[in-house]
Amino acid sequence: MNLITLKFKDQILEKQYQELKTKSIRKPIYFGIYSFCFCLNAFKITRDLILQESQQLLYINYVFLAFMVLSIILIVQNQNFVKQALVISNLVSGLLQMNFNEQQTQKQEYYSFGSSFAQLQAASYFVSDFLDGILQVGGHLIMKVTITSMSTHKIDALCSSFAITGSVFILVTIYICDCSSRKQFLSTVCEDIWDQQLPHLIQKPFIKLSYSNTIINILQSSLIEAFPSFTNELCNGCNGRQFLRDCQIDKIALSQRILKPSDILNKTVQANYKCHRFNLRVCKYGVENMNLLVILEKIITTTQTKVFPTEIRKDLSRQIRINHQDCLRFFNWGLFSLVLLNNHEIKQIKLFLMIKRLNKCYRNYLLPIQLFTKQNELQLNTYANLLRIYLIQLYHILIELYSKSYRTRIQVRECDEYIEMHILINSSMFHTLYENNVFIQNIERVILYEPISNDLRIRLSKQLSFK
Repeated sequence: MNLITLKFKDQILEKQYQELKTKSIRKPIYFGIYSFCFCLNAFKITRDLILQESQQLLYINYVFLAFMVLSIILIVQNQNFVKQALVISNLVSGLLQMNFNEQQTQKQEYYSFGSSFAQLQAASYFVSDFLDGILQVGGHLIMKVTITSMSTHKIDALCSSFAITGSVFILVTIYICDCSSRKQFLSTVCEDIWDQQLPHLIQKPFIKLSYSNTIINILQSSLIEAFPSFTNELCNGCNGRQFLRDCQIDKIALSQRILKPSDILNKTVQANYKCHRFNLRVCKYGVENMNLLVILEKIITTTQTKVFPTEIRKDLSRQIRINHQDCLRFFNWGLFSLVLLNNHEIKQIKLFLMIKRLNKCYRNYLLPIQLFTKQNELQLNTYANLLRIYLIQLYHILIELYSKSYRTRIQVRECDEYIEMHILINSSMFHTLYENNVFIQNIERVILYEPISNDLRIRLSKQLSFK
């Protein structure tokens, strides 16, 4: 940007700025002033014709009306002419000083008319560029001094110096306003460019949002389908809002945490959505307006290999040593191998058939589980080995609680997104054993739709896109 003329060196940028300013402020201001001045001049002409005033004083009004009609025709053909029409109209308005009737106008009316004209002229100054402002202020200064001197037949030094000083301050103000307007335009352009480049720079799923009090607006999103809450039935904005509502950090909804983001800002935090666990990073972003970016840092994929730490290996070995019964030892060693091999092969599973087989394997240690359902069989595509491990661990928990003293009943129903297994028992120990089971804690987020409920409802997920 040239520091003297305040024009952008890039012609394309200058054109964009002029188009934006014409559309946003010049056209409304011009047509507002145009309508008022047109009515005022028409009233003046009509009044003077009725009262048979001197026709010489009406020539300026005729010229002004003719110019306004011509300018509106040109603007209809090309709206960019608003800039030139505004400058010329403002310059021509300075000639209206010659149109006052000294015999019919009181001194206080002179002052009131002069102040009102100055306000209208100032409005045109501040919506014009700095160079156009120089032309208008300079033209009005020359007109005021010349017309005043011709009317009074003298040059008043105090009046002229006051007019010059006022013009200088007006020009300084116009310069500062135009400079600030152009800088604001540049910041907006920069922010638009950043928004366009943001997906390429981050290359991770993110949601850009703004917030005010309790209102959150989704501004932009990238790779939204990677978020665990994504569904094709909703738009990107709705998917983003659903994620913010349902995602939790320390058991508090993310939408509530970002309203006071000071404790999670600019650092990686652990979050969960139903059974999914992942890392999020929340940071501020923006040039003109400071917004928030919610970035999904770490995604668990189907091809990811999980390496179990030493502590888990020790827990597995301890669990195997505790059970001395031959059949249970066999199954524990099988689980141990399956978990370490991390076999995530997806297969179609017949759920009732799998439970029937497990009932047969554990018949010496647990009364067969009884299923209540209207379906003959339920099939789902899932991680077959992980589901088998999960069900085996449920059998182990039930054996520890009841052995062969109680028949467990499970109510099964199918929903669009999951298969629900409601275990019909009343035992506070079940949750304790469930949460302490090392196998379950590493499997449930992969195969379950959401964590087990307090009334022991287990929902096996049919959607595996995020796992």
